[in-house]
Amino acid sequence: MRSNFLDALRGMAVVWMIIFHASYDLKMFHYIDWNFSSGFWYAFPRVIAFTFLFCVGVSLNYAHASGINVKALMKRSIKLAAAALTVSIGTYLVFPSQWVYFGTLHCILVGSLLGAPLVKRRLLASIFLILILIGQYILNYDIKWVSSILQRPSLDFIPIYPWFWAILLGILLGPYLSRNSLIQNMKSNQVLNFMGRHSLKIYLLHQPLIFGCLWLFSFLVSS
Repeated sequence: MRSNFLDALRGMAVVWMIIFHASYDLKMFHYIDWNFSSGFWYAFPRVIAFTFLFCVGVSLNYAHASGINVKALMKRSIKLAAAALTVSIGTYLVFPSQWVYFGTLHCILVGSLLGAPLVKRRLLASIFLILILIGQYILNYDIKWVSSILQRPSLDFIPIYPWFWAILLGILLGPYLSRNSLIQNMKSNQVLNFMGRHSLKIYLLHQPLIFGCLWLFSFLVSS
């Protein structure tokens, strides 16, 4: 079962992702001098990551509404694992000092495996969500603690803690969104729906294309 609203929301996240990565690549090639360590450009990728992970949680409700669909979960996990491995190998070859060892796709993979059993255990999902939010925002047991253990910079670091909370929120709100007639009857945007349905392919292809085009342009200009 597909939801136009969910596809469009995921598609919007894809558009944001392309905008951010294009801007970041322009910074890397010294065409712009924007500050990506604070302000809007610091918050923007985190909003994008949240949107993707929230969509993962909502989609788990559709896939496992009648119980865990083991076959579908394993098929999707293998696809995500292959994609995540591709990202890790690709970034290691190009950016060995900042390669992606646990980025967005890795988080989606692990979060999906952890989240699927919680679709029918909503009380437990709520407890986990509250505990993560308390640990992250009240006790300051935050992402900096996680990254301090690894002591390795990465172009895209999205650890399962605390980001699992976004998936849990999607799991908890998913059924209400699916029953909301206003949301479900929203006029669909064909472009966003298409991008949302093919988000994984776009995720894997857009950055090599953008980076490659900028590299080629820079090479031609400097020749």
